[in-house]
Amino acid sequence: MKDVSNKQYLTRRGEVWHYHRRVPVHLVKIVGKTFIKKSLNVADLKSAMRLRNAYTIQVDAMFAKAEEQLAQLQDGKQMPSEASLGELTEYLRQHLSGLDDRAVAQLLSEPPDDEDQRKQMKMETEIAMQTLKNRDDPNGAVWIESIRDTVTKAQDVALQDRQLIVEFSELVRRGLIELQTLQRDRLDHKYDRAFHDPLFDPRQKTKLTFGEVIKRFWAEREEEYTLNSVSKKRYDKVQAELSFLLDAIGSDTPLSNITDDTVQEVRSLLSRLPANRKKIYPNLSVTEAVERAAKDGQRVLDPVTQAQYLRTLKDVLAVAVRKGLMGHNPAAGVKPLKKSDMSAVEKRFPWTDQQIVDFFTGSFYQSCRVDAAKSYKSEDRAWRFWVPLLMLFTGARPNEICQLYVEDVKQTEQGTWYLDLAEKADRNDHSLKTASSRRRVPLHPQLIKLGFSNLVKVSPSKSLKKAKQIFTTLKPDQYGNYATYATKRFRDKFIAEEITLNDRQALYSLRHNVRDALRTVGAPPETLLAVTGWSPAGRAASDNYGYLAA
Repeated sequence: MKDVSNKQYLTRRGEVWHYHRRVPVHLVKIVGKTFIKKSLNVADLKSAMRLRNAYTIQVDAMFAKAEEQLAQLQDGKQMPSEASLGELTEYLRQHLSGLDDRAVAQLLSEPPDDEDQRKQMKMETEIAMQTLKNRDDPNGAVWIESIRDTVTKAQDVALQDRQLIVEFSELVRRGLIELQTLQRDRLDHKYDRAFHDPLFDPRQKTKLTFGEVIKRFWAEREEEYTLNSVSKKRYDKVQAELSFLLDAIGSDTPLSNITDDTVQEVRSLLSRLPANRKKIYPNLSVTEAVERAAKDGQRVLDPVTQAQYLRTLKDVLAVAVRKGLMGHNPAAGVKPLKKSDMSAVEKRFPWTDQQIVDFFTGSFYQSCRVDAAKSYKSEDRAWRFWVPLLMLFTGARPNEICQLYVEDVKQTEQGTWYLDLAEKADRNDHSLKTASSRRRVPLHPQLIKLGFSNLVKVSPSKSLKKAKQIFTTLKPDQYGNYATYATKRFRDKFIAEEITLNDRQALYSLRHNVRDALRTVGAPPETLLAVTGWSPAGRAASDNYGYLAA
């Protein structure tokens, strides 16, 4: 019977043998392919088997590494990310510099006893150099692989691209030859040269660019966001900040050129950067947008937003410091040039009593009543009527209301109606702002009298019964926010036609009115946090909402 095991992983195409091995299904995403394929470039079966055995060891190691990465991912640990050749070169230079320092220290502490021992040590150094120069010597290959793995593991970077492995291995070979050459010089008492290979000139500044560090930062941050289910909106916000930094500093700017002066230039740019730059000046660079905005009198970024950009710059450079590519972080502790002109209390204004009366008694809102003489009949009548009213009586956020399902409106055993605002496992389209947003909000009896409970008890349309969503005409935007369209319509038309709001007022201000009302009646902080869902950590975010009556 034919021995099939002799040809395991071997297939023949024409006269040439090929290595062909299936990647385990659970490792396909990690390895990045379904099969491992490689031409062995031999026609002889024995030669193919020998090469197959050698290559199988490499593939087994690859699968073992993939298993380790998969385990890290499942445990919530960060997986190593791919590094650029520029990064790897800097890591290698650091590592070899440390090895050379130790070699110098050892030679000083344990010099050769006599001339014969010196010659013997020199001969061993030259043999090592010949081993490294001979690319077919397996001992040299093992040595190179050992250093290569040590460097990548120390920096927690992956090395999977075949071409990158070849290129980096060559740099490791050059580095090891450089170490042996310097050691030979020391044994010959030659100290006139600090280096032989220009790649390892200690005076050479890092060639790593700011753009490469940005890629490293984003690779780490993206994995963190994925593991923690961070929203797409947060993804896009950080990417927008990185885009600004790349434009302001320059993707090709050497990392060694980034100093405090660079950070101060960014700080100055941010202080003059127009808000909504990409929308207003989509085709202009940062500097061009700043100049145009100054002429046009455009509003600049709020200091709070400027601070977030500076924090992102600090975080990017922190990666370079952690990797040993920078000695210190010039962005650490840097704050916006200009402080906010307003106190925390002034940042958010509730509506005045008169504004509330004028809006809710206005012609637009009254037309949305079911019993109105000239009632608005379209399907979107429900959200036009209930969204502002629910905000005023519950303090809930617009999206919390707009994404409500019928089953989210519940009743206690005592008969109290309430909103159950909690993320549901079977709903991918629902989101809450923070952990403290998960809560039960009692509904004011006036809302029940106005018919809100009837809205969810008896569906007014077949589409509502099928979808179970209360406000069926509202659809989520790209970030899953159901309130985007509604809040825009209220801002641009419905509110504007009835009342005039100042710059610090919006539909969202109705939530602040609830904040003020609870404070006015002396409700304890825990009640406020439980009802409105403001974060309880440290100084409550709600401290910045509304104002106290004199």
